Amino acid sequence: MDFLIPAKQRYYSKDNSEKILKKLSGAINTTTLSSKHELLCLFDGILSTTPCCYWDKSIYSQVISKLEALPQQNPRMTIDEMTMQHFLIGYSTYKQVTDIINDLSNLNDSPEIKNRQYRIPTYISIVEGCLTNLFRFIALLLDQTTTKDYSSAYKLSPLCDILNSNDLNCATQYLDIDIRNAINHGGIIFKEDGRKIDFHYMKNHNSVSRTLQVYEFDRLIEQVYDTASAVLLSIGVFLNNHWDLVSIDLSLKSFISFALFSLELSIPSFKCRYISDIPNNKQLNADFFVVNTDRTLILQTAVDLAIMIYARYNDYEQYYFSFSGERLQTSWVRFTNQEIADMTTRKREITDVIQNALKRKDIIIFDPSTEEVNLQEIKYFRFPNYESDDFKITNIEDGSLPDRKRLRCQLYIGDITDKGRILEIIRESIEWLKTVKNVDSPTLHHKNGTMEPDSLYINVYRHDARKNKGLFPNNENFVCFVDYNLSGFTTLKNGGIPQKIWAQLYHEKINQLDIAWREGKYIIRHAKKIGANELCPCGSGKKFKKCCRGKGIYD
Repeated sequence: MDFLIPAKQRYYSKDNSEKILKKLSGAINTTTLSSKHELLCLFDGILSTTPCCYWDKSIYSQVISKLEALPQQNPRMTIDEMTMQHFLIGYSTYKQVTDIINDLSNLNDSPEIKNRQYRIPTYISIVEGCLTNLFRFIALLLDQTTTKDYSSAYKLSPLCDILNSNDLNCATQYLDIDIRNAINHGGIIFKEDGRKIDFHYMKNHNSVSRTLQVYEFDRLIEQVYDTASAVLLSIGVFLNNHWDLVSIDLSLKSFISFALFSLELSIPSFKCRYISDIPNNKQLNADFFVVNTDRTLILQTAVDLAIMIYARYNDYEQYYFSFSGERLQTSWVRFTNQEIADMTTRKREITDVIQNALKRKDIIIFDPSTEEVNLQEIKYFRFPNYESDDFKITNIEDGSLPDRKRLRCQLYIGDITDKGRILEIIRESIEWLKTVKNVDSPTLHHKNGTMEPDSLYINVYRHDARKNKGLFPNNENFVCFVDYNLSGFTTLKNGGIPQKIWAQLYHEKINQLDIAWREGKYIIRHAKKIGANELCPCGSGKKFKKCCRGKGIYD
């Protein structure tokens, strides 16, 4: 294809590979002249970001030395789909854990809450999701150099035994399998408000207990994470040196081939998070996280990516590319199969294809948000809950617009059935909700702060825990839906509830409240028919025909 080579050159000219390779050569004391596209972001991440950059150099040295010796012991060594799958799973878990550490390790929660939300699951994710898979990758390579059977080892303990018996003890030195066992078997107790953790487990048929201060457990998490970083880096360098060992049919539409293609299409400024497809070759999807949010650059890159992906998979009806960033709302570009084929064979100009896609709204690229926002506040912001003797408010969500502050929530009133009291609770809830702050979005500016909301959407239920939250007439836990508007007039049809469900509810207008009751017993019946030209009972001052007629509230 005439366009494929130029497309690759344009795309990879932005990869910053020269700087990354120079940094890699200095870090591992070995000159590295080139990198496989699949591994460039791995190298960049471990070398340039926190906490990846704290990888353990002694572990790296031992693992890479052992790995480099294996092809010499077995010149016919291969890396098949099963082996590569463990590397990909370990790497994917590592990236997720890295985000978790960066987002949650500095939270100012109580020690006990932080233990439950961060420390315990993070340790398990590193050990089970990341290191177990990376160790399995190494074990499958070792299996090709020995008469012993390492291929049947899947669990952490036997995998550690395999590594230890093959002079890879550095890689296992910080793994505390006893603590892993205590966590997996429910043997943890928090003491002193969570500042101490007791780990209880069985060893040699005996019950054993061990206590760690939270700072000691934090250090253990750091050590196993640094181990994962070092092992991952060593595997990455090994793969870069021996990519010819990889024996995988990349033309297949499988998890492995899509995952490897995602890595191949990733550069530091355009990271491909996943590639997936819709059955029957309807559409291939590629999702990218972008650093540079220039609209022209994104569109040009989409064209290059379309050509590159079409060269690998050319039998889909459509090719969909989504782009999002820290300050960029999800944008997308979609081309048809024929359009990409025409671009690659020069039957149509690229500008003509782009114009056609624009006309059918298959190209939507938003301008990035430039509002001055506190990204840290946005990331860690939490809406409060409220609880009194009679009711509680939970699950507050923000649905604000650029010119309208809108909040949703759930209100629980217990077994109260008196309509007057229910309305009092709704009003009390609204008064509290008027004081609730929301924060701006990093990608799409909306009305925010401590000002009074323009609209509130309240789902009223009787009870919370494990009770039905559906807004259906047959759900006895559902009481009513409240659409409150400061102006007295709703701007969201049916409060966002599907028309079919909305029509089955009983509607009432009370000042600024549009209430949709589950049961008709709460409705005040109007014996007198309201004339079309009479003032609307809602108090708006408008004629009935210009206001609430036909809405099922008074007619």
